[in-house]
Amino acid sequence: MNILVANWTWFPSGGDWTYIENVKKLYEDNGHNVIPFSMDDERNLPSAYQKYFVTKIDYQALNRKKNFSDGLKVLSKSIYSNEAIEHLEELLNDVDIQLAHLNLIHHYITPSIIKILRQKKIPIIWTLHDYTAICPQSTFISNDSICESCKGGRFYNAVLKKCKKNSLLPSIVAATENYIHHIRGYYKDVDYFICPSFFSYQKYKEFNFFNEKLYQLYHPYNTGKLPKLQSAASEEKFILFVGRLEKIKGVHTLLKAMQTLPDIALKIIGDGTQEHELKQFANQNKLTNVAFLGKRNKSEVLDFIQRSAFLICPSEWYEVLGFTIVEAMLLGKPVIGSNLGAIPETVVDSETGLLFSAGNEDELSKKIEVLYNDETLIDKLGANAKKHAGDLFDPQKHFEGLKKIIPAL
Repeated sequence: MNILVANWTWFPSGGDWTYIENVKKLYEDNGHNVIPFSMDDERNLPSAYQKYFVTKIDYQALNRKKNFSDGLKVLSKSIYSNEAIEHLEELLNDVDIQLAHLNLIHHYITPSIIKILRQKKIPIIWTLHDYTAICPQSTFISNDSICESCKGGRFYNAVLKKCKKNSLLPSIVAATENYIHHIRGYYKDVDYFICPSFFSYQKYKEFNFFNEKLYQLYHPYNTGKLPKLQSAASEEKFILFVGRLEKIKGVHTLLKAMQTLPDIALKIIGDGTQEHELKQFANQNKLTNVAFLGKRNKSEVLDFIQRSAFLICPSEWYEVLGFTIVEAMLLGKPVIGSNLGAIPETVVDSETGLLFSAGNEDELSKKIEVLYNDETLIDKLGANAKKHAGDLFDPQKHFEGLKKIIPAL
């Protein structure tokens, strides 16, 4: 079977790519061919199908201009892409596709390609990596707080609250995009929407988003790419945060927690819009036990996870899943995580890690101190974490789940 896998990038770009990489291998291991459809980019992995990719769009450059004409460009291209439709039609004329698997396509490839897939009578599944279809901001965060005001299709609230970048024009663009995608009926032509966690499944159900088409299925993870466990007994003991340096990731809360833990070393991997502010906070509060390591490649990240005592995931938004948590657990590391979103599905309190109330630095500080000073507990929770993650994200379970909705697989 030739399976079209559509995603906004065809290079390592975050959790979405980790999924693409794993599901691609899963399809191929079961005798299927993966045909990519993506956006042109110099960082893309080589592909015989790159001639069909759509032109790269630099939305960040357009958004920086913040004028009306550029806003209209963003609006039109994020809703409907003639180029994507034309290129996909060319691909479908040249290659016999039996299944389309959509991923992150909003804003770049756009859901407009669904119509051509439906015209060709190709079954369509869509893995929901975020909440864009029901939240113009994609994260349920408005002005640094959790918000569900758009429930019931009231996307105009994103404009009233200036949810997108705390700016009127981007918020208008985002809300309009949601209205038009729903009005044009793109989503109704999808056969199944795959939710990577029970939390995201329940959230989409609460918003009455094609409930009969929602299907919960945890991501697969090929453990063959993980480094072999090595002893780190002689190395520095430290705890680790990996992720974007943004408000929703809770790094501010983590740094506040570290103020009372001067003897515990924290390493932070990642970059983002809050990097300068976070470093400034660390300097002003003399957090000499905190080291910012910047962005690192996947192998480096896995190496740091492997050598750490445990991982911290202090997110303050509805995490859809969290691949960094998955990787840490598969490497036998416990995780201290906030009690939001899908985190409690992986971080089972006192079994595979410890949970704390999101945004509560005092509680987080105490949990870090307790776990850091108890090697027996670290080993016990780590062993449980590895078993739990291995069971939850087993590739064969994922494939069997896919076969239930796509019997031809």
